[in-house]
Amino acid sequence: MNKPKLGDIKFINCLPLHHGLMEGGFGEKVSIKSGTPAELNSLVVAGELDVSPVSSIIYARHSDKLLILPDVSISANGALQSILLVSKYPIEQLKEARIALTAKSATSHGLLKIIMYHAYQANPDYFISPLSLEGGVLKDAEAVLFIGDDALQAYHNRVPGYYYYDLGDEWQRMTGLSMVYAVWVVNRQFAARHADLVHMVYQQVTGAFAYGLSNLSVAAETLAPKVSFTTQQLITYINLLNYEFTPAHKQALVTYYQLSHVLGLIDGVPAIEFAEVMK
Repeated sequence: MNKPKLGDIKFINCLPLHHGLMEGGFGEKVSIKSGTPAELNSLVVAGELDVSPVSSIIYARHSDKLLILPDVSISANGALQSILLVSKYPIEQLKEARIALTAKSATSHGLLKIIMYHAYQANPDYFISPLSLEGGVLKDAEAVLFIGDDALQAYHNRVPGYYYYDLGDEWQRMTGLSMVYAVWVVNRQFAARHADLVHMVYQQVTGAFAYGLSNLSVAAETLAPKVSFTTQQLITYINLLNYEFTPAHKQALVTYYQLSHVLGLIDGVPAIEFAEVMK
């Protein structure tokens, strides 16, 4: 068959993986499709990707079609700079406020709703907006949620008078747990038909992460001229993230699913089923 189709998030949070795939040779055995989390979510659910990172909530909504690839995630234990609520008012005043959401991810939407409901007893009016701060998003909203590179831009270029809340920090203070923002999933039909290729992709993904993290300075130096962040800002950001999936990550993910279910964001709490790989 053709090379397995692998999704690749085109955000800075996947810099180690992307560097390993492109510069470490780990991408040679796979066909890579880059996109935002929302784009990759749709493609893997539709069966157009064999293995892909997805927003964590997507696995809960489509666990009948997907398995989790072991040992990899995008997680953080506390603040991480790239899931950011920017508000005109203190967060405790946003009880029934209008809050604009990015269209680029799904897990962050659920995370904000969980935090607002459980930590602040708030029930805001949420809506999707493509606008930036410069584009006037806060003309129609009291607060806006940014993720990924957009959030990093907001984090490093703060506007006086606005309030900034890192949802990773908010989640940890509320639960005491890390937050699992994305997992890698395998299409169940692909896994059933091509167990050998699932193992091969697992090796390429874990190998690429290891290569990219061990060469992080080079990866950041290569990327810095192409983005509006310094090499040190990139390194600091990547070091806030964790790319493993341990039993503690599983507990954190299940907690997120349980709280999402309470709010009706998912129909139920799925079993965490892993694709089989040889280790």
